[in-house]
Amino acid sequence: MAGMIGESFDGLVCDMDGVLYRGSDPIPGAAGAIARLRERGVRVLFCTNNSHFTVTQYVERLARFGIASSADDILTSGIVAADVLRERGFQGKTALVVGGEGVREALGSVCISVKDDPEVTAADVVVVGWDPEFTYPAMRRAADAVRKGAAFVATNSDATFPARDGLWPGAGAILASIQTASGRVAEVVGKPNPPMTEATARRLEGCERIAVLGDRPDTDLAMGVARGWSTILVLSGVTAAADVDRLDQKPDHVIASLAELV
Repeated sequence: MAGMIGESFDGLVCDMDGVLYRGSDPIPGAAGAIARLRERGVRVLFCTNNSHFTVTQYVERLARFGIASSADDILTSGIVAADVLRERGFQGKTALVVGGEGVREALGSVCISVKDDPEVTAADVVVVGWDPEFTYPAMRRAADAVRKGAAFVATNSDATFPARDGLWPGAGAILASIQTASGRVAEVVGKPNPPMTEATARRLEGCERIAVLGDRPDTDLAMGVARGWSTILVLSGVTAAADVDRLDQKPDHVIASLAELV
């Protein structure tokens, strides 16, 4: 059955963390599977809620794992957040960022100035992503700016992050602290929310049969369900085989890893 899945679509939305790699370790067989899908004419879009890294860093990271890619092949929630703010007229305005260089670069590309001075506690928008160096002062500063009226945007709300040695707290855990401290709820733009879903559809325009492959039912697969795309769950990330029967929305296919897709 798994051998036939890859022949049933011409566009693939492929998550990265927990699907292509865990931390610095590649998922065995993932690079070969991507190569064979491309040989069959499948257009692959690497789509991640992890906004910590820049597109260039993702291209280099994938290359280390034997996967060739270009900037057009990669969509991050940081890019989507910047596009949303650009569409809403935030060019020339200021931002406080909890997150990595990926968010900062994306915001800079749409002329939003990031204020990293710890003494600055006001801005036009607060943008929250995953930051493994998140601190109490950063939480206090972001919450203060939100209470003062800043727009409040999160790249994603993933509770956990699949690292090499297990699950780490994700951007959702960081976001929860700032929401609690500020008394406001952020707008989340990443999977499975409309901004990321619509950006993904635009990137794969022309594909007639699209599938979404990921390790998170609540983000990756939920995005596929929202668009009427096929859903493929891999068990190499945050979801274990024992969890599948408890899912409210069953995926169309379940495979141990990306290597089984072809």
